Amino acid sequence: MDEKRLAEITKRLDKLPTLPQTSQKILSAIEKDASAKELEKIIYEDQSLAAKILKLANSPLYASASGETKSLKMAIVRLGFGEVRNIVLASALSYILKPSATFKKFDMLRLWIHAIGVARAAFLLGEAEKSEAETLYSVGLLHDIGRLVLAVFLPDHFLKILAIQEAKGCSFYEAEKEIGVLHDEIGGYIAQKWCFSEDFVKAIKNHHQPVQNGKIDKGAAFIFKADLIARAAGFVPEEGYNKLPKWPKALPLNKNELTKIILILKKEKEDLLQAWHPIIAA
Repeated sequence: MDEKRLAEITKRLDKLPTLPQTSQKILSAIEKDASAKELEKIIYEDQSLAAKILKLANSPLYASASGETKSLKMAIVRLGFGEVRNIVLASALSYILKPSATFKKFDMLRLWIHAIGVARAAFLLGEAEKSEAETLYSVGLLHDIGRLVLAVFLPDHFLKILAIQEAKGCSFYEAEKEIGVLHDEIGGYIAQKWCFSEDFVKAIKNHHQPVQNGKIDKGAAFIFKADLIARAAGFVPEEGYNKLPKWPKALPLNKNELTKIILILKKEKEDLLQAWHPIIAA
């Protein structure tokens, strides 16, 4: 994106709201290694969020042999702090980033479902390669945040992108390139604005181009692979476009690993959607 266009866009994004106060307090408490009891006290400030966390903890995805948990504290322990952080982020962002207009061939719920698939795939890749799986989950969940920001704050650009995509039958990203407005760069800007780590920002900004100047951006490579896996497993963000991203030549390819995670994700899909639907559809 050229500097003039970026300056124009970032000026318009100054109107982007901050995360809700309770969400910020929860995220800060997690960063400071608060106890489950301390976290429970903060979460209870938002009864809707507390209910979502309890519901997810009791979903088939996290169901325990010990039965249903009615305690928020136990739900936090069952899910883990990393998953609680992801619920807080998704819940807050699905609330503050709601397009005021309806766009043809754009379904925000479909985009969130894709994000959940990418997040889970990134987590599984992280576990397989002994990397920071929980952080990768969060990056995967937010990797397409720039698309939502485009729909809410830059609807004129968003409409142009959708028109090009429909006319040419290309991907959303290829259509973006034609008008010089890229959701990955916008997403990186937002992640930086919200004070995520440098690696987190880079992974979002480079997730479509994980090879930069001949060097592999490790975080972006995980998300690129997770995006491909999610699409192959049926977590497709774009109606009528099912082609997989082109694999960069410089990026090592482990077909067995990808196939294994695609199969896992396909098996988990129904439980993932059932668990996360109350959070992303609110």
